[in-house]
Amino acid sequence: MPVQKRTNSLDWNDLRYLLELSRQGSLSGAARALGVNHATVGRRLAALEQQLGAALTERAGRQWRLTALGQEALAAASRIEEPALQIERLAAGRHDSFGGHLRLTGTEGAAMLLLVPALLDLRRRHPGLTVTLLTDHKPLSLARREADLALRWARPRGGELYARKLGDVPFRLYAKDGAWDGFQTGSLPLPTLGYDESLDDLPEQRWLLKQPDRFRFVLRCNSMPVLLSALRAGLGAGLLPDFAARQWPDLIPLEKAPALSRELWLVRHKDTRQAPRLRAAADAIAESVTRLLKS
Repeated sequence: MPVQKRTNSLDWNDLRYLLELSRQGSLSGAARALGVNHATVGRRLAALEQQLGAALTERAGRQWRLTALGQEALAAASRIEEPALQIERLAAGRHDSFGGHLRLTGTEGAAMLLLVPALLDLRRRHPGLTVTLLTDHKPLSLARREADLALRWARPRGGELYARKLGDVPFRLYAKDGAWDGFQTGSLPLPTLGYDESLDDLPEQRWLLKQPDRFRFVLRCNSMPVLLSALRAGLGAGLLPDFAARQWPDLIPLEKAPALSRELWLVRHKDTRQAPRLRAAADAIAESVTRLLKS
């Protein structure tokens, strides 16, 4: 592409677009990570190249790759990123307003059944707050401010994060009431619902996979709400956290003892731990989620 003469000094925000393009490999992936549309990513990258007076990227089919200068710029941007993000986190940590914007993340099922009810209470306490709720099985980066607060199914490692344990969550084998009476008399293998191969590392999925003679998958998906819907339709049995199953009385546990238990944690970056807005949001969410887990 033709590149015009360099015009002015670099903008750190434009460098973030280069970083995400490198991480994601496509404009659409970078756009999702940054919460903008792909046209914005392309426009900001073009602005960066215009500032430098040289091309940083080139197309390879649907993918993008970096030029030699792009690789050098990426290395420099990576060194700049953490100090710049730390300044942003520290600034957020000094923000005294209870309005503004909160980015919250969790898995799809936890977001639907725990975070959405918690947001109702949070909105009552702080009506000026606007929330973005992002669902993903892959944890978003709190260091890069992809999220301010995260609900996670394991205690995070590393000293940069502050974690608050909300509870231990039992998982049991559930089925629709009356649909699988044969299981009580020893009918095996049991028609079973589980997650697809991309989620085989989940503890509940590993528990099922370790018992191939006992369970026969009739449906695998990548969504707890879909699995829950299939359970309520009577398609098979599956593992659910107790807080999810007890919201529907037509689901009954097939065994009294939990199959396994998982820890639930509320996490934020240590640089924003003392931010009044985030502390108040974390307290409200923790109180609500803890109550739902115990109800």
